[in-house]
Amino acid sequence: MYRNFTIVLILITCCLSPVLATDREDEIRTQMWSSSDKQFKVIETPDKWKGKSAIIIAQLNRFEYRKPVMLNQLRYNEYNHFRIKLNDKNAITKYAEISYGVSGAYNKVYVGFKVIKPGGKEIIVDHSTAVTMERESGMAKQSYKKIAIPGLEAGDILDYYICEESSIQMVGWIYFFDPVIHTLPGEYPIMNHKLQFEVERKCFINLVSLNGAPQLKLVTENKDEEYYSLDINDLEAAEDQRWIFKYRELPAVKFRVAFATGKAMRTFDVLLGEQGKPKSSVTKGEVEDMAGTMLMTAYDVKFISKHAKTKLKGEKDPFVIARECYYFYRNNMFSAYEESVVDGGGANRVGDLRFADVFSTFLTSKKIQHDILIAVPRNISSLDNLLMENEIEWLIRVRKGKESLYLSPFDFNTIPGTISPLLEGTEAYALNMPSGIKNAQKITLPVTEASDNKTQTTMLVDLKSADKAKISLKKTITGDNKRYDQYMLMDIYDAEGEEKSRFKMEDSFAKYTASARKKYTAMREAYKTKRDADKTEALKYMLENDYDFACKEPGNLKIEQTGRYHTSPAFVYTFTFETEELMKKTGPNYLIDAGKLIEEQTKIEGDELERKSNIYFDNARTFEYAITIEIPSGYSVQGLDKFTQNVVNTWGGFTSKAREENGKIIIETKKFYNANFVPKDQWPKLLEFLNAAHTFTEQKILLKKI
Repeated sequence: MYRNFTIVLILITCCLSPVLATDREDEIRTQMWSSSDKQFKVIETPDKWKGKSAIIIAQLNRFEYRKPVMLNQLRYNEYNHFRIKLNDKNAITKYAEISYGVSGAYNKVYVGFKVIKPGGKEIIVDHSTAVTMERESGMAKQSYKKIAIPGLEAGDILDYYICEESSIQMVGWIYFFDPVIHTLPGEYPIMNHKLQFEVERKCFINLVSLNGAPQLKLVTENKDEEYYSLDINDLEAAEDQRWIFKYRELPAVKFRVAFATGKAMRTFDVLLGEQGKPKSSVTKGEVEDMAGTMLMTAYDVKFISKHAKTKLKGEKDPFVIARECYYFYRNNMFSAYEESVVDGGGANRVGDLRFADVFSTFLTSKKIQHDILIAVPRNISSLDNLLMENEIEWLIRVRKGKESLYLSPFDFNTIPGTISPLLEGTEAYALNMPSGIKNAQKITLPVTEASDNKTQTTMLVDLKSADKAKISLKKTITGDNKRYDQYMLMDIYDAEGEEKSRFKMEDSFAKYTASARKKYTAMREAYKTKRDADKTEALKYMLENDYDFACKEPGNLKIEQTGRYHTSPAFVYTFTFETEELMKKTGPNYLIDAGKLIEEQTKIEGDELERKSNIYFDNARTFEYAITIEIPSGYSVQGLDKFTQNVVNTWGGFTSKAREENGKIIIETKKFYNANFVPKDQWPKLLEFLNAAHTFTEQKILLKKI
């Protein structure tokens, strides 16, 4: 009897689901397009912005966080509504297609798109015309929808909303919703911008306004919910600037909501504050409490201790022990790296909290003095503006007298003694382990110099062929400069030999079941058969981004040194390519675009000559070129005097010189940045050498027929 009743109830629910979904769709459409908000009825825009590509007449971003009564569930809803005046072709192109997420078992996505013509006619776009697409997301494919907005013209108003309502199953004592850092100025000026969030009073709220942004105001308060809102009018567009950390410069609001049971509060104190009251700052004591909570996992480090005991017997130098065991821990992850790589992913990084906890446990067992460091990447905020635990990066500092050795969470290429460039020069809390969690000290992390992060390129240019140049390159790269090239051109199999020469290694898949071993072995072989082709494609992509002339037939790639050990820290590789665009015949003579051989250089002009925000680089760095051009027989050289530059100041420089020697043209250049941060009032000094480097790329050599 009860079973039959259950079946009937399920059938009724299944039959009602489409109806309920349709009703909710209608409700949201009414909320978005028939609301009393006058800002979403406006069609006129200010004359002062008539030259802008687009003007956002009204923008709403609303976030809702709820815990239904009697259900082990959380609800998260996000509503985004835009009303935009499109003024030119660029804006029309941008909004001709719009992408959004798809509905699933635990989330529903509701959308609406309409175009308002200058005469007032409204055209609603049928959202059923959207097509489902796929994109790579990590190691998985992610579906999304894309809809075309037909018939857009300059002067049209596009009014659209994308809303998502989600249910989240509670499986523990605490749940952290995704944090939001919402910058207020955007690409286009905004006439009216509303940022809102509703949250149940039982939740925990981290909330702060940054860089001069107004504070969100408590609009309504009742027994169960609080409603916060920020309403801004006449917001100018953020200037499109290179080298900016927008969360450090632009007005923004940062917030995160969490739901926790009483038991979670007693055992998992992670910057939660007081239930129902916004928390806008963090004290040192709260950081210490958080560290005590997050570092309480007990990890087994016998595998590292065994290596130290057998391979480092009698070694007393803490730096040697730390380095060698760091390499061993990195090697211990080879199997996981290989599985990820052959399965279509990359060589993943070990989580920073896990690394800090594991390696600190090992160092403590060896009685090696060290600190666990807590830092915030400088593109996110300063340490003083820390608000949430997920802003933090964890690392280790081993101490030997007054010397320090920094150990960062590793991936397959990370070496001891390096830290992320986004942490350089930032403040950090140092926890002197194992007893110093309650006595955190503020320190400043070191900053690398331009000479530490260097790219040296040696280039030989063969002009013997009348229709193309054959170019051979050797790159030697150190410090932070090498990371990009390493991950583009090198994989774990380039390093497998040196790993096996240092450590005893089994086949990555030897411990798998027979079927899994067969599967992954086949995947390994399939991966290896296309390695060379994949690397050639990567090289082609890099050349397309580096040079403003077509580079053909890249190949002969050889990794001469991996740069994965502190004893040989440079990444060294060679390759070749050809181009038909370097030489231009002018009668019996040839013009050579020799300046372009140092890769494309940034040109600062127009509105960019004025700078309103500070300048943020990843790191100080140097780029050197040594170019040899073989002079074809029967030609003389003219124009080398134009290749001499010498612009150097406090913040960096560009120098170059050229000479003719033994039938060859020798060109040497050096460009360097001396800091990772430059105050905006020093922008003219940067322009001096940036534009000097660009001027160099415009210089040509004349090969004159003798």
